[in-house]
Amino acid sequence: MGQKYTRAYFIDKLKRLGIVEKAFNAVRKDGHQSDWKSVTEAKDVTIYTISKDADLNANDLSNTFTAIPPQFHESIVYKAVAMGYKDPRNLEINLAQYFDGEYLTSVKEAKKFSRSNYQTIGRITSHDF
Repeated sequence: MGQKYTRAYFIDKLKRLGIVEKAFNAVRKDGHQSDWKSVTEAKDVTIYTISKDADLNANDLSNTFTAIPPQFHESIVYKAVAMGYKDPRNLEINLAQYFDGEYLTSVKEAKKFSRSNYQTIGRITSHDF
């Protein structure tokens, strides 16, 4: 009968996944002590992730906006309206500048939102395999 290990995973700053297992004796390396060590056996792992959209290309008609959070859908409209007011047939520079400003404000909020999901420290969660 094999030993039962307590395994955990963590994600580092570079979005790399690490799998460790609980050590029976504390592991000491470079003056640091830890109760976690590298896994003792390698197995196939299935990982489910949440994907992110690629950059949008204005010339590609197959782009979808389904993964853009709903609070930022309006910023796409701001950009389209600003481009409409810059068209020579409807030239309204003041309105174009206003909608460009609204668009840039939304982009700034979206960048802040995307950085808030960035993990700066790993989190170890115990799992039974």
